[in-house]
Amino acid sequence: MTTPLLTLITARSMDEDYAHVAQQRAASGAAPAPRTRPHVASLLAVAALGVMASVVAAQTDRQAEVDELSRAALTQQIDSRRDELRGLQAQVADLTAGNQAIVARSTTVQGQLDDLDTRVRRAELVTGFAAVHGPGVRITVDNRPGIDVNSEIRDEDLAVLVDGLWEAGAEAIAINDQRINALGGIRNTSRAIHVNGRPVNAPYVVSAIGDPRTLQARLLQTSEGQEWFALVSGLGFLYTPENVDDMRLPAAPSRDLRGVIELDADPDGQGGGEGSAP
Repeated sequence: MTTPLLTLITARSMDEDYAHVAQQRAASGAAPAPRTRPHVASLLAVAALGVMASVVAAQTDRQAEVDELSRAALTQQIDSRRDELRGLQAQVADLTAGNQAIVARSTTVQGQLDDLDTRVRRAELVTGFAAVHGPGVRITVDNRPGIDVNSEIRDEDLAVLVDGLWEAGAEAIAINDQRINALGGIRNTSRAIHVNGRPVNAPYVVSAIGDPRTLQARLLQTSEGQEWFALVSGLGFLYTPENVDDMRLPAAPSRDLRGVIELDADPDGQGGGEGSAP
């Protein structure tokens, strides 16, 4: 068996170094170096290590108690925070459900408001409280020159024409830019004609929005239209109709309702009554 090369080199290099040093001391006449007692140094090192181990063990035990207390405190805080988190999550769920309910009610209310807005606009168009535009017929009516007072156009004559236009399918009518509606009227005050309480002068321009292709023809077929054309022929009124592609009629002047009770409502304003309109 042979010694490994690395072990051999290490062993021999150390022996040769010791031998070389011993030869130099012998040649110089110096006494050989005293031998130390390695077991004393080992005992001291072992003792120091034991002391250090004891100190470390004591510190480890003390730190273990501190770590245990810290761990317990952290566990308690985690449990507390977990309970708080559960409470907050329950509040979030309640708020989310409430918000969804509010959104649903808001959608319902918005739909009701949109429906009411549509109904209001439709009512404004029908009642004349909204400006409108569209195709129709413009009829200019005037007294013939030199006519006597008794043969002049009067309020009832214009009312006959307006009624005939309504029956013929007109959707909105104005006389000299005064919109005709249920709260207005055509009245004579002495010789002056008032529409919606405001005076209008001849020539009278009656603007009616409707289908210009059929409005004039249907006017001739109504009883009021036939009565009107009889007045035109008998009294010699100047009558000039024309179809208009787009005309604009203003809104009727607003007036406060007085003594009106909503249909299907009782006098206290609650639904369910028969209702009346005095």
